[in-house]
Amino acid sequence: MRVVIIGGTAGGAGIAARLRRLDESVEIVIIEKNPYISWAGCALPYFTGGLIAGRDSLFLADKEMFHRRFNIKVIDGTKAVGIDRNHKCVQVESAILPTKRTECIPYDKLVIATGAAALMPPFAKNVDGVFALRSIEDADHIKAYISEHGVKNAVVVGGGFIGLEACENLHHLGIKVTLVEKAPQVLTVVDPDIAHYLHRELDQHGVSLKLGIGIAGIERNEQGSFNVSLDNGQSVTTDIVIMALGIKPESGFLQGSGLQLNDRGYVVVKDTMQTCDRDIFALGDVVAVEGVPEDRLGTLALAGPASKQARVVASNVLMPSDSLDTELKHFAGSIGVSIVRVMSLTAGAVGANMRMLLAAGMNPLDIGVAMVHTPNHVSWFADAKPVNLKLLFNKHSGLILGAQAVGELSVDKNIEVISALMQKHGTVYDMVDFESAYAPPYSAPRSPVNMAGSTAANVVDGMEDTVTVDKLADFGLENTIFIDVRSKEEVAMGSIPHFINVPVDEMREYFTECPIDPSKNYVVTCQVGVRGHTAACILRALGATHVYNLTGGYVSWATAQYKLQNA
Repeated sequence: MRVVIIGGTAGGAGIAARLRRLDESVEIVIIEKNPYISWAGCALPYFTGGLIAGRDSLFLADKEMFHRRFNIKVIDGTKAVGIDRNHKCVQVESAILPTKRTECIPYDKLVIATGAAALMPPFAKNVDGVFALRSIEDADHIKAYISEHGVKNAVVVGGGFIGLEACENLHHLGIKVTLVEKAPQVLTVVDPDIAHYLHRELDQHGVSLKLGIGIAGIERNEQGSFNVSLDNGQSVTTDIVIMALGIKPESGFLQGSGLQLNDRGYVVVKDTMQTCDRDIFALGDVVAVEGVPEDRLGTLALAGPASKQARVVASNVLMPSDSLDTELKHFAGSIGVSIVRVMSLTAGAVGANMRMLLAAGMNPLDIGVAMVHTPNHVSWFADAKPVNLKLLFNKHSGLILGAQAVGELSVDKNIEVISALMQKHGTVYDMVDFESAYAPPYSAPRSPVNMAGSTAANVVDGMEDTVTVDKLADFGLENTIFIDVRSKEEVAMGSIPHFINVPVDEMREYFTECPIDPSKNYVVTCQVGVRGHTAACILRALGATHVYNLTGGYVSWATAQYKLQNA
């Protein structure tokens, strides 16, 4: 059997190596448009910024190694331009030579692992000094341009993962950065209250944030730099522009093949990673997977899910074409675990955010929110750093729906713990029961996961309800009592409008003199929410029936109030 793989980066190379380990007899051919294969695309921003010094470290393997070790043929510098399904062959041309001569490479089974290309608006294409950051050539050109032109200022368009990594690495080079993002926040996989921390971090590092603003055009001025026009009428002058607007699947060569593409150009596959042609498979950034569970994602441009898809493809390619679905391996979908470093902070997310839950039609009243601000290890040990962790859960069942976190340390391990629990359809009670590895330098007897789980379990158990900062305005002053239960000294350093100060230790005496009105709402806050829970229990015991704890407390409110200095 002959297996042809179109695309030799992580997904394609991974499938090829896995296939060889499974079957020594199969003939394997990789077609790759670049003059190299198996390279680390995720390293490109850090290579551009000089944090990865050696260009050679970007390459994980080469065609000679694939031939010697795996007996795999690599045809590099060659691009696929079509598929003839009737004759089972891939039509290819040189991706390097100016003269084009179409050849056909036959296959028994075909794998499409072409990935995706950077989105570029028409006015940004083929402009020297305007770059994407998607390929090794992109990174090479950016490094050379910065060096040759003495770049001092940069505009990054797009506040997703690549845009944020570009900001950090340009800043590392001493370049003044302006970040333009059409959405009102960076990193839209997290909710606004988590994004606020990233806005503050970027702002305090001198990055000028243009949020809720799109780009309208790019023109070179008489001085040789660029005027970047924004859709609010403003203009930013810069030496270089990095476009990080997202990706589009590399599927153009499949037009007319009869394979099913969705309206965004993704190759539609079943969870067996088969297309509508059972002998043609696809994976990675080019696919949209149908048939995954409703709480999983079938389209996600991340290396982790692609590597899992590769194992599914490698197993199923070796099965007979008429195999039943029950005999094949299945991709379970992704819960969307992601993480990014932004200056000194790390932000991570797993599962759904609030926007995704509402878009899926979930009743807002069924969505519980718990925000905790807790040290990465015990506070009395040196250099404790806060972990700001937001949990979304079903108020009735306690099912974990998603989580987001931001902080300097241990964000990755806390998000990964919640990810592991979500993989097993865990609840907030599983978070309460989770046992962390405790020693003072590493964690606390109750980790951030435990703290968030306990806060959420209090809601599911009916001990309290929570309210988020953005929903405070929904409570009318005429029917709500707002109580800040921090000490007088804490309140003197800053407080939330309309909140009266009743320290938690004085609440019983206070409400003896000012009896509870059961018809009114009581909203309590403290510094981070822990004393607020105690206060909520006291209020309920004293007869209040509508009690809400401001989740995350004053810290969450103060973070949301931060005013950008470099906008």
